[in-house]
Amino acid sequence: MNKKTKGVLLVLDAILVIGLIVGLLFYQKRAREKEAREISAEDLSRRFAESIRHEGRDFPLNRHLSTVLLIGTDNFVDDSKQNDVEAFYNNNLADFLVILVFDHSRKTVTPFQICRDTMCDVPWLSVNGLVGGTEYEQITFAHTYGSGKEDSCVNTVNAVTDLLYGAPVGNYAAFSMDAVPVLNDLVGGVTVRLEDDIPALGPEYVRGAQVTLKGSAALRFVRYRDIEVLDSNLARMARHRLYLAAFTEAARTALASNEDFAVKAFRAVEPFLCTDLTAENVSDVVNRLCEYEILPAVTPQGEYVMGEPFAEFIVDETSLWDCVRKTFCE
Repeated sequence: MNKKTKGVLLVLDAILVIGLIVGLLFYQKRAREKEAREISAEDLSRRFAESIRHEGRDFPLNRHLSTVLLIGTDNFVDDSKQNDVEAFYNNNLADFLVILVFDHSRKTVTPFQICRDTMCDVPWLSVNGLVGGTEYEQITFAHTYGSGKEDSCVNTVNAVTDLLYGAPVGNYAAFSMDAVPVLNDLVGGVTVRLEDDIPALGPEYVRGAQVTLKGSAALRFVRYRDIEVLDSNLARMARHRLYLAAFTEAARTALASNEDFAVKAFRAVEPFLCTDLTAENVSDVVNRLCEYEILPAVTPQGEYVMGEPFAEFIVDETSLWDCVRKTFCE
């Protein structure tokens, strides 16, 4: 075989190899695009349904809405301590559940608050990450299934969506409650006017008093509840609403004086955060919270009973549906 023939064969071999590589890359690209289309179709069917069916009727959803589920977990532990090798669960409960419902046509935000002790069918995950069934229990446990990261957040989103008759939840942002003092101090402290006496927090915490919360005081304010009182979580939820409204006003002021505040805040809480929002999305959410009118929070009514072994909130179905219809439907 002469040198010229060898050279031609080498060129052909190179072309063949390059062709195989290009073909493989093209196949992988098409496979990813197909997978993305399949995920998007499934996601669209759940997150962007056109209506909610209730008692045999279809109620059209407001097409101008977008939603973010805020999940506040009751403790923060690092990955090395969080997962039990014997069980595919973590120790973080969803202590704080609020859906921010943005109506872009009216430029309003409605906080939809869900009691952590609400009894419902909670999906549980098997070790392969797939839903293995449901358990009738407090919705707070939805986050315990999984690693405590994205899978736990998605499971909580699914539990919330199922509870709300299929009302779509677009995004989630889960954070350890340890992020509260960090954000609180970034806005220079949060001032609240107390609606009840809270002697356990200090003598200055009396009804009608105006208190500026800083550092760990903010965390105690949103965490505290009297465990000797069956329905004490309802009082804590009221403080959550009070704090959220006051924090939003403080954040508006901070953003007005520093246009980089949203990015700075995101970076500060990133170690405590698990979200499917990008930094740009977070900035959009913060800006809308500052620009839109914040409407009074919506929360379904119900009653507490003592379960085995935890307190249980039995939601009033009429109240629940009324809240869902008014918040999500046209």
